[in-house]
Amino acid sequence: MTTTGGGRTSALLVVCVALGAAACGTTYREVRLSEPAIAAAGGVRVEVQRAFLNDEVLEDGVGDDTALIVEFTVSNASPQPYSVKASALWCLLAVDVTQPGETRLLPPSVDGEGAFPGELPEPLLLEPIDVPAGQTRSFWVLFRGYEFPGSEIPRRVTLNMPGIDGQTMHLDLADPARGYLRWKVAPKRSAFMIGFQNDSFVGSYLKGSSSSMRISRIARAGPLLWDLGLTETVLVQTQGRLQAPLASFSNIGLEAHLTVPIWKWGTPLDPRRIGIYSGAEVQFLAAMMPPAPPDVTPTPITYGAFDPEIGLELDVGALRTAATPFPLANEGRNPIPRWLIRYGYTHSWIGHGTADGLVSSVRLVW
Repeated sequence: MTTTGGGRTSALLVVCVALGAAACGTTYREVRLSEPAIAAAGGVRVEVQRAFLNDEVLEDGVGDDTALIVEFTVSNASPQPYSVKASALWCLLAVDVTQPGETRLLPPSVDGEGAFPGELPEPLLLEPIDVPAGQTRSFWVLFRGYEFPGSEIPRRVTLNMPGIDGQTMHLDLADPARGYLRWKVAPKRSAFMIGFQNDSFVGSYLKGSSSSMRISRIARAGPLLWDLGLTETVLVQTQGRLQAPLASFSNIGLEAHLTVPIWKWGTPLDPRRIGIYSGAEVQFLAAMMPPAPPDVTPTPITYGAFDPEIGLELDVGALRTAATPFPLANEGRNPIPRWLIRYGYTHSWIGHGTADGLVSSVRLVW
């Protein structure tokens, strides 16, 4: 019994770790500038078009893996070519102009010509920025960040570039002191969710209860929420026709749900929403067996189960970005909730019979 249950738990953990590892690849999310960032000097005009932050920053805050990517266009109307080393570009994070010692510099580490391709190319290079006379070209530069004291405080973000005549061009990309000069970030479209669920069954075929742990992926499609995940359950039969020496079963299964909202209230940063959810779970139940004598091989007792359910769901809070030195403004009306509660009805097909039941669960999203 111990070996079988432990094997199922290990299998669930291995699958969950694999799902987490698959989601750990570095991805970048665009942050939209609320105002254009433009600077000109000596016939050279620079305009920042887009910026990107890696998801780790948006979800966990600034760390050693912080990456800020700035995409810009350089127009050279002067009679001579414009050439500058990418290492001469400075990205400054200033918290107070009267305290220059608190300003932080993010050094450039990788760049490329054209639009940012969405992932870092190989090999990683820091090439000069060259624009012939009378031409316009686009570039992107990745600036590496790091954690520092006060890194959760929003700061003014400025990109400094050398001009063709020795002057420095200053492009203010974001500034918390200017109410509208911020970066707009779309809410996450998917996240992981962990939770616990209790089922109570009644009927002539099965009376009992079950407790389960659930790990799933939750995502949004417009106003709708859906989730798909793995379950691990212990079912205890108090009365019924399922055959088990200890009247208890362990199982592993798959679940899926869809939630339709019907009522919403609260603030955009801390919303509440009630919806109707429906879904189903497919399970493989194995009876828990008592220790067998050394010379006896027990015969496993197994059942299949299909559990559709429907009920009410309460969504609380919103999955928001972490506190960073980059002034961020969450946008979008349908964020993924921080946690949710479900209460519903199930009519389960177990083995060769059916049972009615009530379902209650609490889930936390991260």
